[in-house]
Amino acid sequence: MKKENLIAILGGVIFLAIGLVITFNVLDNQEYESNDAKANLSDKANNNVISSEENKVDENNTLDQEIEIDDTVIEDNSTEQVNDENKQKEETNDTPTNQNSGSSNNDSVKYSDNDNQVINSLNDTLNKVKSSEITSSFKDSAKATFISIVDFLFYDGKINGVTFDELTEEGKSKVLEIASNIDNAIEEKIPGYKDTISAKVSEAFNKASELIKKGANNLNDFAKEKLGEENYQSIIDAKDDLVYYTKNAINFIGDVGSNLFNSAKDKLNNWYQNFKNNN
Repeated sequence: MKKENLIAILGGVIFLAIGLVITFNVLDNQEYESNDAKANLSDKANNNVISSEENKVDENNTLDQEIEIDDTVIEDNSTEQVNDENKQKEETNDTPTNQNSGSSNNDSVKYSDNDNQVINSLNDTLNKVKSSEITSSFKDSAKATFISIVDFLFYDGKINGVTFDELTEEGKSKVLEIASNIDNAIEEKIPGYKDTISAKVSEAFNKASELIKKGANNLNDFAKEKLGEENYQSIIDAKDDLVYYTKNAINFIGDVGSNLFNSAKDKLNNWYQNFKNNN
């Protein structure tokens, strides 16, 4: 082969080799650039995700702060509401209430001298009944006490020189209240005691007790005539039986002036007829 041909072939091979080298370098650079682009895109995506999460965290923190602020406002409003309610209660408690003129409170009711005479005597009697031991003497005294109260309320008897009709309306209400308490106190110590006073008058005394209790709750429910003609007469007819208790027992009521026990039956019957005709 000629020398010129070999040189041409060798030059072609070298040229081809150089071309391949250049081609591989170009491809490597493109791959590197592609990878760099992908990496950049990945970094951007990650940054976007991180930024988004940071934004969410910031938003959550902002919401938490807003919720805390709202809770604080609610708590403040609740505190103000509670304070307002407490203030209203205090103002309500400070407002004086009107006292009923018929109340048994001595600070709001002005009793007459006659009222106080009877009220004080009956209060002393109530205290004696409550503090006494249950003996045979007490039983007689207790029965005599109730008989004397019935005499005072229904037969114009007197306590400390005062009759029931001479009391004020407030005094009558208070006296009926104390009389009912005395009856209850005796009943607690001697259950059914009115039935043992006398067979002739047990019904009459139970009726009297009923009227006293009604009058203690409402004065308008009490009236002497409500005892009834039969009960009035039965107590008058049993006068001699009832006198036993006044003679043989210590009367718990101080100064009792009995219309029933100090009058003859004929006089009592005349009194009752006049009372019935006037009512």
